[in-house]
Amino acid sequence: MWSKDKKLLEERLANSLKGKIEYVMEGGHDLSFDVSHKVSIKYLKEIMVDFKESLSGYVSYYESIERCNLEESVWTREETDQLYLKAQHTLWNEEIYTPHTFFQGMTGYLSLSISDALNHEEWMIRLFAILDKRCGKRTLIKLGDVINTYPKMLRKFYVLRLDNEGIAYNYDGEGNLVLTKRQDKGD
Repeated sequence: MWSKDKKLLEERLANSLKGKIEYVMEGGHDLSFDVSHKVSIKYLKEIMVDFKESLSGYVSYYESIERCNLEESVWTREETDQLYLKAQHTLWNEEIYTPHTFFQGMTGYLSLSISDALNHEEWMIRLFAILDKRCGKRTLIKLGDVINTYPKMLRKFYVLRLDNEGIAYNYDGEGNLVLTKRQDKGD
């Protein structure tokens, strides 16, 4: 299963990233959560992000809920999904990335159009979309309007994509990413 999904992820990479981005899974090659997994995204053989259990080895769903300071009760499916999303956003803001987030994001991303993936609530799905060949230069430039509201890791991959596409950018005095306009000949 992993080899098929990995191949799909690699096939969808932007041409400028092919052969540079690598998805690596350790700890088994099935997607069963009975086995401890570690997933990495590498760029030019260097680890960009590790998705691994943390906080003494594990971050359970209920620990994530507690981190959001939410009361535990009986939830509908929609409430549970929203709660999970809030927990996931909290963990991303704390720069904690779990294999579950990677696999759930991968599964969702592989079933979505690029437009839906770029606008999805889950950060992992957006990360995959930023690396996607269906996300062209004009779309990347449009993302510059909102990228500073994204978590640090997502901005890191956005900058990686900008670098590989040759799209110029700077940082303002507050550390926000700002795309610079290119001057066409004759302007």
